[in-house]
Amino acid sequence: MSVQAQLLEKIQELVMKILKNGSVTEEEGVAINTLEDELFKQNSFIASKVKQGSLQGEEIATLFFNDKIEEGISKLIEYEITPEDFFGFIEYHYDEEHPDEALISMFTQAFITEINEKYIQKLN
Repeated sequence: MSVQAQLLEKIQELVMKILKNGSVTEEEGVAINTLEDELFKQNSFIASKVKQGSLQGEEIATLFFNDKIEEGISKLIEYEITPEDFFGFIEYHYDEEHPDEALISMFTQAFITEINEKYIQKLN
């Protein structure tokens, strides 16, 4: 499991605990902030050098949204982002406040499988 996946898992566990308890302790708030600080150092969350104001993960998502699958896979490899980390980024980053939220419905299980297969083929 990648560092990004571990961080996302820990954040999700904390959020679920907070929801279950109905409130956030100071310790939990600090823990989430610390985990998010580390998360934002991961390749998916690094600022894009190509697309001003975007993250590398958003840049790749935009390629996929525009049916530029091969370019998206090439960017995954260039930025050293695995498909698992990319789709973890999508799940974490895109929410109802993100302008492209509706577009992520294209990331079906069949699409994810296709990207994984093409990513592996391109690496070999």
